[in-house]
Amino acid sequence: MSEKKLYARKATGLVREISIMTSVIICLCNTIGLGWQKRVFQFTGISPIPDNYWVAGIPPTVMAFLIGGIIILLSVFAFSILVAAMPRSGGGYVVISRILNPFAGFVGSWMEFLSLSWAMGVACVVVFEGSFGVFGPIVGISYGISDVYLWAGGLVLLIIFTAVAAFGVRMAGLLLQILFWIPMILTFYVVYLLAQSVANPTALMAGITGLAAAHGLPGVTASTYMTQALAQGMDKVGSTSTYWGCVSTAMIGAYYAYTCYAASSFVAGEVKEANKNMPRSLLIASVIIIIMYVTNSALSAYASAAIDVTTLPNGHVYSFFDAYAFLSWGGKWGASLSAAGVPTIRVWTTVIAAMTGIGMNLSSLNWLLFIFGVTWILNDLPPYILTCSRVLFAMAFDRVLPGPLAAVNERFHSPVNATIVTGIFGLLGVFSESGVFSTGGSWSSTGPVGSLLNSIFSVGVASVDLFDAIFFTLFAFCLVILPWRAPRIYEGSPIKIGGKVGLAGFGVAGFVANLVLDWMILTAPQGSYNLLAPSSDNWFALGFGILMGLIGVCIFLYYKYGPSGKGVDYTTIYSEIPPE
Repeated sequence: MSEKKLYARKATGLVREISIMTSVIICLCNTIGLGWQKRVFQFTGISPIPDNYWVAGIPPTVMAFLIGGIIILLSVFAFSILVAAMPRSGGGYVVISRILNPFAGFVGSWMEFLSLSWAMGVACVVVFEGSFGVFGPIVGISYGISDVYLWAGGLVLLIIFTAVAAFGVRMAGLLLQILFWIPMILTFYVVYLLAQSVANPTALMAGITGLAAAHGLPGVTASTYMTQALAQGMDKVGSTSTYWGCVSTAMIGAYYAYTCYAASSFVAGEVKEANKNMPRSLLIASVIIIIMYVTNSALSAYASAAIDVTTLPNGHVYSFFDAYAFLSWGGKWGASLSAAGVPTIRVWTTVIAAMTGIGMNLSSLNWLLFIFGVTWILNDLPPYILTCSRVLFAMAFDRVLPGPLAAVNERFHSPVNATIVTGIFGLLGVFSESGVFSTGGSWSSTGPVGSLLNSIFSVGVASVDLFDAIFFTLFAFCLVILPWRAPRIYEGSPIKIGGKVGLAGFGVAGFVANLVLDWMILTAPQGSYNLLAPSSDNWFALGFGILMGLIGVCIFLYYKYGPSGKGVDYTTIYSEIPPE
């Protein structure tokens, strides 16, 4: 059989030049960024609940990070075994298509590509949202930036980082090292401030007043936030909440924060000694991520829950933690920082640390927090582009996407075309996060077209959480059936803990954990879907997700049965591990 009837060529053209350290950093940077700085507050604001309803004294969002961490560990163990058996660029796409089914591998990976590329565009815009709306105000930069400037800034960042990634993993890796170690070192200072706010709540209270005074609002205290949050309906919403319902809602945010914990698996074909280094790097990175997330969210929650504790006549207990979160993120309930007469700086972990620093007379060091916040978001971008482009590359190498996407630059050993297309898809996230097409946005329009664009770039974007969850559920299931479905791959795997039954057992644990996560995403009371009591927005989000999946189905069927698939032996292609 001729070479042209199988893979795009005999060798991928990619080079194994990623060290185990860089592999770990790819996972850390692609995961730690936006989510860990605001999720504990964001989902408390969306779904408030009295503090005395907490199970074992654990806030719902912290519980979500704990449960999510368990799911991640179970999943990562499964992924480590699978990637060690097939260390190729494309990661989960190669695994699912070879073990489960080519169709499932393509459609699941297509949805994962959409999820990651969309999130990449979102991150580009959030760099500027954070700079001017959160990190800037704590160092005296006037907050506020128009949606058009957000869009333009996100576009520029997208172009810059796409160009850097086009020069290959070596150039992207160098940039990544710089963008990682700076915020990583500063993380110790942030943890110190958060620990101080727990040990010395008066410092945080003084910082609340100090930050407000710096923004021309003298006399604002923690009690001001509480009074206004109650007046704007916090307890009315909280009275209807259940603890585990809040945990389910928070799990959406926690999972989004954990997304990309297996990022380096997508570039496994470029990792040195991948059979050994991939499992190690995935497990090391996951443990670090879980520790950082749980510690950070717990310190942030308990620090702000220790001040201005208020007991209402109905017995409900609230704290500054609940009040600030509700005013910041409870917009769907009509909550507003502006209407409360407090600084319109939404609460992030970085803000709590900054307030504590002000209360400790360390306000001059808040510039370090500015750098910390921005760089932890900025360092998401190189891994996003690397991982997304390798998914496209792997599909094209299997000849189920246009051939040019499998082209590799001989000098930089980089799939330049796939990288550029990834950047183009990232525009979806830039449009979504900037809000230019949202109702009231600078480019919004009336009528059916305007309504559709608003829905796609606001409600529709929420579907990408489910895309990612579906992909990793399929990924985990592959370990369950590996020994029997793909015995040759099993025999060649360097990890056979417990034999066939033992590996399948680990696979079942990871698969069930992901199914639990899928159910929580689909039924969370304040989630994007809430299939137990769906609204029109919920149905649109679900319908949008189904539509994106159907597009993937059409693409796969076209390349397999259309003109491009004539004479291509897909049976042979998908029965073999792609060449290196």
